[in-house]
Amino acid sequence: MTFSKDQLLPGEKVALDTCQSWVVLAKALLLNVASAAIVGTLAYQFGAWPLLFMAFPLAVLGWEMLSRRREEYIITNRRVVKQEGVFTVHSFDAPLDKINNIFHEQSLLGRILGYGSVGLETASEQGTTKFQYIPDPVGFKNCIVRQREGYKAAPEASAGEDVPKLLDQLASLRDRKIISDQEFEEKKKRLLEKL
Repeated sequence: MTFSKDQLLPGEKVALDTCQSWVVLAKALLLNVASAAIVGTLAYQFGAWPLLFMAFPLAVLGWEMLSRRREEYIITNRRVVKQEGVFTVHSFDAPLDKINNIFHEQSLLGRILGYGSVGLETASEQGTTKFQYIPDPVGFKNCIVRQREGYKAAPEASAGEDVPKLLDQLASLRDRKIISDQEFEEKKKRLLEKL
């Protein structure tokens, strides 16, 4: 997993960190099984050189495994994060207080194999965001609901709390490109209101 503790905001804790279900590897696995059968037959007839044709299906499987590990879904006590990318990383954050609706979908095959999709409707411009091929989508959805309810019930920080220190930590997160300038300004405004 690539999500690190440096990406956490002050006082933020990870409740769940997961990646896509193993079923996203099914096509690559089937390609490897079919290729192994064909190459095995050719190798039996023509010698070992057809084994070179296994390089491509194995590379596809390796890439799919790496991509799967790099598509992360993180739930913290403050936000839900979707982070993806092997060479370049993209992330989406949904603050818990901005989530309007949470839903999940599971097909019959998904129910049998234990995967599905979870969607978040937020007050942002992006609207609905889907987290696909989640293992245990009901558990994922319930974790978001629990964290959201805990976030709403948490008492506000007392006035005079170490706001300058928190501002320095936020500036550090912005400088390391962990949060955007817009997120920094929003959080800075909230902190300054507590003074």
